[in-house]
Amino acid sequence: MNIVIVGAGKIGSYLTSQLSEENHNILVVEKYKDILDRLLAFNDVMGILGDGTDIAVLKEADIGQCDIFVALTMQDDTNLIASVMAKSLGAKYTIARVRDPKYTNDLGFLRKCIGVDNIVNPEYYAAKEIQRTLKYPMAHSVDSFFRGKVNMIELEVGKNSVLKDKSLYELNASGHLQGALICIAKFGDDIFIPDGNHVIKEGELLHIAGESDALIRIYKSEIEKEEQINNVMIIGASSIAYYLTGLLLERNFNVTIIEIDRKKAYRIQEAFPKAVVINTDGTDPEILAEERINNYDAVISLTGIDQENILISLVARRLGVKKITTKVDNAQLLKLTGILNMDDTITSKRSASDFVMRLVRSKENSNGFSIKNLYRLEDENVEAIEFNIIEDSYIIGKRLKDLKTKANTLVAYIQDGPYGEVAVANGDSKIKIGDRVLVMTTHKGFSEIDDILE
Repeated sequence: MNIVIVGAGKIGSYLTSQLSEENHNILVVEKYKDILDRLLAFNDVMGILGDGTDIAVLKEADIGQCDIFVALTMQDDTNLIASVMAKSLGAKYTIARVRDPKYTNDLGFLRKCIGVDNIVNPEYYAAKEIQRTLKYPMAHSVDSFFRGKVNMIELEVGKNSVLKDKSLYELNASGHLQGALICIAKFGDDIFIPDGNHVIKEGELLHIAGESDALIRIYKSEIEKEEQINNVMIIGASSIAYYLTGLLLERNFNVTIIEIDRKKAYRIQEAFPKAVVINTDGTDPEILAEERINNYDAVISLTGIDQENILISLVARRLGVKKITTKVDNAQLLKLTGILNMDDTITSKRSASDFVMRLVRSKENSNGFSIKNLYRLEDENVEAIEFNIIEDSYIIGKRLKDLKTKANTLVAYIQDGPYGEVAVANGDSKIKIGDRVLVMTTHKGFSEIDDILE
């Protein structure tokens, strides 16, 4: 597939590396030479030095032969204009990164007005990811499928866990997993999709999926002391903080924001009068102690500098805060230092990349795209894919136990049509056109449901 990406910043460069691994033809347009040179040094892609809103540059990029055009600069207006121009020059599908709430309040209207096919808002996706984790404060991560009907949490198996030393067969037979499913397991460096014979060990990390009642029941059985989140401190009035504050206030959380920049502090206070905004340096450990950071149930560090966010989180942990979430764009920084749990960090570039990857892989027909959601988990070693069954295939009408599926691949849930009931898949389950199907796999590059087959 021919893909043009405008903007080689954090998100653009990350997406470039992900797409190039899947053997697409990538051309990157970037107006700053040092940024473009750095990207080209680490990726086997083509590059053009220039402005994505310059028609001569777009023509040089041969936009008429472009299957997908993605504009990911830091400027919303630039991304929208570049996408409109690309569409006019023949790009088949256009995606614009848009962050400003004045644009994102009605995305459907915006797309209709300017003719952009899709809009990606990485900061909003990251805010939603954080908001979901606060419902399960002791979980490392929370992912959502089927429009929120099914969630998946990651828990570590403790020494007093009900799951410890039991096989999945035993847990299913006892009814403990009723309505839920253990989809992914990690022990040490081993990451796999467990089968019924797998015996769960202490210290193992498990991704457990289920509808709300089943998931909450299992979560409470695993957590020795329930930690309720009411009071949240956000450090840094970034775009993510803006969206997160709105989401949390809607759900009646008490929100305090610390921001060193006076203009940003006033701006977010005007937008959210119910929040408490403090204009001070949230990276200073003494100030954090003075603001009684230890009295908060959760601390979320969202400044624009990874090192500052890590420092804030370490101070919060030392002062006894139970739930800590850290924005870190440079995952390599965490891998090298090992000072924070990777699962307690968020990055907007990953959310945006998953969004675009879903569209790139998905096959479109009159009924929509073949992939509705795509999440890459466990440092991108596992993919959770929500397929939209839009056309006939080999698996239609066959019992799952009669299919030969690839190793480390699990059909987890099946939804009866786009709005119907969701059920845990079993050997007797059959899939029909119109269903939604959730698949977990350690394989890369699935683009249609038949990819699960040997």
